[in-house]
Amino acid sequence: MKSIGTWVIVFGVLLGLAYGVDHGEVKLGIPVFVWLALNLTVFLYLLARFVGRPVLAFLEMRQDEIKSDLQQAEERLVDAKRLKNEVLERLGKVEAEVEDIQTKAEKFGQEEADRIAIEAQQEAERLLRRVGEEITHREAETRERLEKETAELTARLAREILKKTMTDADRERVMEHSVSALQSMDREV
Repeated sequence: MKSIGTWVIVFGVLLGLAYGVDHGEVKLGIPVFVWLALNLTVFLYLLARFVGRPVLAFLEMRQDEIKSDLQQAEERLVDAKRLKNEVLERLGKVEAEVEDIQTKAEKFGQEEADRIAIEAQQEAERLLRRVGEEITHREAETRERLEKETAELTARLAREILKKTMTDADRERVMEHSVSALQSMDREV
């Protein structure tokens, strides 16, 4: 709500709503429903100005940080995929060696070749399992670390923003306006 026209529209809407609950009371020569609409408009303006802007700025900053964190996570995922491809390449080399061993083993007997092939396949499966487990473990650690850091950073930034933006005078002024608005509402009832 940046323009005066927007606030005029807000005041008009609030004036219409306040008129609906009008009991015909007048304060200082002005109907109470006008005071009520004016108080609510000023309160909403102050809320948008002193709370809305810092929160919006914080959220935009946090959005940028999350994008950065996601980009880092994607880079780590690419690294993990590269590592997996290297392992698969090494596995391919291991399987090629196994075939060579099988060919040589045929000279010494078919039984020895079968035994070596079974062992090589089991080793390949264990290696794939270990690589899969390591990738899963690293992804889980990365997610957990990112979630923890995000939560800590969010809480710290919220505290810093509130400490920087709200002075005691601001808090007192907001409280006075709120009490005044509540008193006005009590008088109408």
